[in-house]
Amino acid sequence: MSGIDRRTVLAGGIAGTTLAATARGTTPRTTPFAYGVASGDPGADRMLLWTRARRTGGRPVDGAWQVATDAAFGSIVAQGAFRATDATDHTVKVDVTGLNPGTDYWYRFTADGVASPVGRTRTLPTGSLDRLDIVLACCAMYTQGEFHAYRAIAERPTLDLVLFVGDYIYEYGTGGIRLAPDIRPAEPSGDAVTLADYRTRYAQWRRDPALQAAHARAPWICMWDDHEIANDDWTGGAQHHDPARQGPWEARKAAAVRAYLEWMPIRDPQGPDRHAINRAYAFGDLATLVLPETRLEARDRPLTLTGDLHGRTPSDIAAFRHLLADPDRRMVGQAQMEWLGFSIEENDAAGRPWLLFGSPTIMARYVYPDLNAMLSPDARAALDARRPGFSAVFEQTGLGLPLFNLDSWDGYPAERDRVYDLFERARADVVVLSGDSHMAWINELHRGDRRIAVEVSASTLTGPSMGHLLHLDDTALGAAFARENDDVLWCDHLAVGLVALSVTRDAIKAQFLSVDAPRARNSGMTVAKRVRTRRTAGRQSGWEML
Repeated sequence: MSGIDRRTVLAGGIAGTTLAATARGTTPRTTPFAYGVASGDPGADRMLLWTRARRTGGRPVDGAWQVATDAAFGSIVAQGAFRATDATDHTVKVDVTGLNPGTDYWYRFTADGVASPVGRTRTLPTGSLDRLDIVLACCAMYTQGEFHAYRAIAERPTLDLVLFVGDYIYEYGTGGIRLAPDIRPAEPSGDAVTLADYRTRYAQWRRDPALQAAHARAPWICMWDDHEIANDDWTGGAQHHDPARQGPWEARKAAAVRAYLEWMPIRDPQGPDRHAINRAYAFGDLATLVLPETRLEARDRPLTLTGDLHGRTPSDIAAFRHLLADPDRRMVGQAQMEWLGFSIEENDAAGRPWLLFGSPTIMARYVYPDLNAMLSPDARAALDARRPGFSAVFEQTGLGLPLFNLDSWDGYPAERDRVYDLFERARADVVVLSGDSHMAWINELHRGDRRIAVEVSASTLTGPSMGHLLHLDDTALGAAFARENDDVLWCDHLAVGLVALSVTRDAIKAQFLSVDAPRARNSGMTVAKRVRTRRTAGRQSGWEML
C-alpha cells in the first residue's frame, strides 16, 4: 500500500418522465432502452443525446431519435437515425445541432416499435440572462447507499443543468469499503479492471430508476475524478492499482476511459488525446463555467504521509513540506493553465460577472484537527475491529499537515498558486464548485489576508460520510475544521446529499440538501444550510449564512 489518504479510508485500507421508487438490484425491463436516456455537454445551438439500445443476444439495433419543443412531440425540430453495436457497448451518442439558445427541448429514441423514456434538456442561453439554476453533485457509491439524492434532482421544479464533478462510479468490488458494509453487491464482484468490468459497473449504476430520472430531468456537465478509473490515480499509476495482479496501468486506464466516454453524456475529445476533456461553457452574459481535467492529463504522483514523511521530528515535517511545495509538481499542467487563462480573459471581455470554477477536489487549504482527542475508546475499538490497527492513523493528525486530502489541491500548492494568480487577475467574481471529500464545506479562499474566491463543496450523494467512516458521528469534527482552518467557514462531516445553486446578477445562493436516511429504502431530504455571496463594489462579499 503506497500510503494513507481519504480514499484509502473509504477502501478501509490504512427514467422516464415518471420516477419509479429506487429498487435494489433492479432488473432491466424488456425494452431496448433499459438504461434510460441522458443529455449533456450543452451548447447554445446543440446538445449531446445518449441512450443504450440493446437486444438479447447483442445484435445491432437500428432506430431513430427525435427532438421536439414539447413533451407530446407535436413540434419535432430535429430527427435522425442511429445504429447501436457491440463496438460501443451498444451505447448511442447523437450530437444534435441547429437548436435555438436558451430553449427547453424534449427528446426520445425508438427501436423495434418501442419508444424510450422521454428526456428533457435545455440549450445554453445567449444574450441577457437573469438566473441560472445548477445542482452540484459527486461521489455516488451504489453499493453503500440508495440513490435518494438522484430522485431529488429528478423532482426539482427548476433546473438548468447538473454539474457532476467526479466519482460517478467506484471501481471497488463487493466488500471494498472495509469500514462500512455494503447494502448490495457490486457487479462484477471484484474490482473493475478490464473494459468488460467497467462496462458492467456502469450498467449496474444506470439500471437504477432514480439515476435514470435524474439524467432525464436536465442536461449534465460531467468530469471524472479518480474512482472512474482507480483510487488516487495520476498519469503514471494509482494507489488502487497493482501491476503484478491487475496488469499494465496503461491498459486499465485506457479501458476505464473508453467505458466512461461510452456511458456518459459527454462529447469525445477531438484528436488523439483521450484524456483532454477540459471544457468551458458560457451562460449568456451572466457566467462562465470552466472545468479543467485534473487526473490524467498532467498530474504528478500524489505524495503520501506513509511514503514521503519519514518521521515526526520538526526536520522530517519540514522536509515533507519542502517536497509538497515543489514548484514543478503539476496537477493540471501548463497547457491547461494557458487554456484557463484564455477562458478567463474571454469571460472578462464578455463582461460576465461570475466565473464558476468546477473542480473534482477541494481547493481550500485545510488540515485535520487532532482526532485522537475526539476518538472515544468504543469508537477506537469499533474501528480496529473492522480494520485492525486502523485507529493508529489518527496519530498522524495534529502535525499540521494534510492527511486524507493530499490528492486534492492541498497536495499541489504551487499549482494552486498558479490558478490563484489567474483568479486575482480576473475581473469577474470567482466561485469554486467542488466535491470529493465525503463532507460538505463552505469555504473562502485566501492569500494571506486577501480573500480571492469562495467555494462550496458537495459531499457524497449516497454515503458513507467521512465522519461516519471514522466513527466520529457524535463529535464536533466539522466545527473543529472551521475553528482551526482560516479557509473553512462551515463543514458538515456527516453530510450526504447535494448542493443546489441559483446564480443571479447580484448574488449566488447555495442550499445544502441532505439525505435523511442514506441506506434506507425510503428517505426524505432536509435543507441543512443556506448561504449567499454577493457582488459588491470591490471583490465579492464572503459567504453570508442565511
